[in-house]
Amino acid sequence: MSKTSLTKEIEVALYHYCYDLGHILVEEVTMPSKAGIVDTLSVELKGNCSKGYENIWRFYEIKVSKQDFYSKNKLTFLGHFNYFVLPTDLYSVVKNDIPKNIGVLTYNKGSISMMTKPIRKKELSIDENVLFRNLIKSMNREVFKAKQVEKGLTIYNTETLMKEIVKRTAKGKSDFLVDFMLETYAEDKNKFLNLLIDSSVSEDYKELVLSILSQELKYLKEDVVLIKEDYREERRLKREAWLKIRQLENQLKEIAN
Repeated sequence: MSKTSLTKEIEVALYHYCYDLGHILVEEVTMPSKAGIVDTLSVELKGNCSKGYENIWRFYEIKVSKQDFYSKNKLTFLGHFNYFVLPTDLYSVVKNDIPKNIGVLTYNKGSISMMTKPIRKKELSIDENVLFRNLIKSMNREVFKAKQVEKGLTIYNTETLMKEIVKRTAKGKSDFLVDFMLETYAEDKNKFLNLLIDSSVSEDYKELVLSILSQELKYLKEDVVLIKEDYREERRLKREAWLKIRQLENQLKEIAN
């Protein structure tokens, strides 16, 4: 699924936050038995040869809006410690609805902060060997994407790209390719979107093209909503600041008189 720009910002900040703690992590790891996909999975490797080893698994779910937080999408909290990762202003709205066994990290202006920790360490809800296996598979996917970005897609013609998308659609993988292609053309997203609606595209692909463009439009609209919310919040804070200034000015005048 395509992501909003805020979601991507939080992913990057969360990656550096966990990496600085010495954790191994990767985004979008699929769990077995319809347990869903965790937004970010990390493992902390503790111990040594003499004292023995311990692996601490952490699951992170990113939510960027009130609608996103209260949606019926499956939450994948199967680790020793589980966390919501939320923009600071969203946390203030939903904090009373967060269970005490779920920790919270907040995001603000490029940085991640620990707000609350889970009250206790849980037993894993999934076999650790499966976690390691799926972690490695997801890391391999990210390496492949990075290698493909180096290679680039411009050497392929429109028809070849569309055939690959259709092939992956049949296997339920189209979202990954579309996301990857959008990231590849990140500096000029319009180049990719224009490629999709190129007049040379076969009639057979029109439904798929419309679906992809509709998906992109949906997330652009979500970005606009978030921008508007930020703007309203900024205006509210400015109004409050001016009111406080006026109150202080009036108090100073009263004291002076």
